[in-house]
Amino acid sequence: MPSPVVFITGCSSGIGKALCWAFHAQGYQVVATARHLEKLADLQPAGITTLALDVTDAAVIQQAIDTAIDQHHHIDILINNAGYGQFGPLMDISQQKLQAQFQTNVFATLAMAQQVAPIMKQQKAGRIINIGSISGIFTTPFAGTYCASKAALHSLSAALRLELAPFGIDVITVPPGTIP
Repeated sequence: MPSPVVFITGCSSGIGKALCWAFHAQGYQVVATARHLEKLADLQPAGITTLALDVTDAAVIQQAIDTAIDQHHHIDILINNAGYGQFGPLMDISQQKLQAQFQTNVFATLAMAQQVAPIMKQQKAGRIINIGSISGIFTTPFAGTYCASKAALHSLSAALRLELAPFGIDVITVPPGTIP
């Protein structure tokens, strides 16, 4: 039986990079992605597949998923980790910055799930793990756009969990606190 394949977004640092090493140590086939491929160079010598991925670009998402399937033949786990924090007083946040926050932290997560869920449905199993935030549960000042995007992500994940369960796909939301 082949090793499980985990596809992780946002692996250039922090949680994403740590997840790559942790899954690799457990024997998983890891597909690590980031916007800037050079930030994944340290993963390649270990045999981790690295792909450039801008989660806000539908064509690039499709290309990365297709490449992962071509190389590994399946995806067992999708970890939606890519994201960023837009901070500042809400009264000073432009519509463009607000939209960019939601594009990366919410819309991209759904786009990734929409591309991977059909593969998992065919496999009759899979797991989608969305990295949320404690800020999606407890709102703080000067982080309103980030908090709102993570709250939306938590809600989206809850709906996906109910919709995908009949197909053997688990949806899990992980709300970490501050990561140094």
